[in-house]
Amino acid sequence: MTDHTILVVVDDLFFSSKIGETVRQLGGKPLFAAEVGEIPDDSDDRKPAAIIVDLDLSRTDAVDLISHLRAGRASENTPMMAYGRHTRPEAFERARAAGCERAVPRSEFVKRLPEFIETCLQTARTSRPQG
Repeated sequence: MTDHTILVVVDDLFFSSKIGETVRQLGGKPLFAAEVGEIPDDSDDRKPAAIIVDLDLSRTDAVDLISHLRAGRASENTPMMAYGRHTRPEAFERARAAGCERAVPRSEFVKRLPEFIETCLQTARTSRPQG
């Protein structure tokens, strides 16, 4: 069942609070994780409306995490956006190759985040559960 949860994989407290506030202001529920073990597995019937990944995670490889999410039944087709430092363009390429359709520098992420969340939440609200 699709709900209005936005999975936010980030370990930067300052940035996570900014993302969480944006998600809440737009009517979503942020679910924070900093590594694979904190992400609900496929046995959890909640499918996030969107996934946001920080490519500069300190405790885990973000690209491996993206691959893990794309392999999971609950998140294989979920819209995903990743962000990172503009000085690491190879990270954006690796994230896209792992299945993240939007990988952008932090400055662009901040500008595009509200529209991304609004679009994903609107899709989640209007989609019918498949069964």
